[in-house]
Amino acid sequence: MRPKTGIIQLKNLGKTYTSGDGRVEALKSLDLEVNSGEIISILGPNGAGKTTAVKLIMGYITPTAGNIHFKGHPLQPSTPRTGIGYLPESFRPNPNLTVYEYVKFQSRLSRTTNEDIHELLKLVGMDTVHQRRIANLSKGMGQRVGLAQAFAGNPDLLILDEPTSGLDPLGKGEIIKFLLEMKKRGKTIFFSSHVLSEVEKLCDRIGILVAGTLRYFGSINGFLEKWQVADLEEAFKMEAKCVK
Repeated sequence: MRPKTGIIQLKNLGKTYTSGDGRVEALKSLDLEVNSGEIISILGPNGAGKTTAVKLIMGYITPTAGNIHFKGHPLQPSTPRTGIGYLPESFRPNPNLTVYEYVKFQSRLSRTTNEDIHELLKLVGMDTVHQRRIANLSKGMGQRVGLAQAFAGNPDLLILDEPTSGLDPLGKGEIIKFLLEMKKRGKTIFFSSHVLSEVEKLCDRIGILVAGTLRYFGSINGFLEKWQVADLEEAFKMEAKCVK
């Protein structure tokens, strides 16, 4: 069996914001290593630091402390995120473009061919509606377009912020199926979610963030054993309440 290798490492990563109300530590000394080919999810209550961690990885904000390595190389805020696909929680593509036009536009920097674009749209089930305008898509269809653009250029790592947010059960099931297919293809998926049933279906490991601190990172079974319960939601509630 081949040894697992880390594709992305977060070392002592921290982010502090300063405002009129003083200093707020959104993320505190986060140490995390994600193995190539696994699916992990970062869980936590609102304001725990999940989105801050994602923004730091994507270079949208600058860390106050620590560093990020991708494939063994330092990842600075100015470093192009080649090899990383991203779907933000608030995905708002240009409503005036067609599905095909939008994905083609987003794919220009990754040198994705027209044939590749059609394959991406087929992969997410949007090939038959590729001429439909974004403004006329349902929420679920829009999320699938988001996944298509995130996968443009065949990235090794997918970072997804609440990928099933606002979707109905059918749409959520389609996204889960897509993510499992990506894992079969050897991709690494790092996502944040509030939906624990999805986490149980998808994840190899989970991280629990509470008030900016990573309180647990490991298998779901290990987390359940920690709290001596059989239900992930119950264990999560117990962890969130136990703030040191």
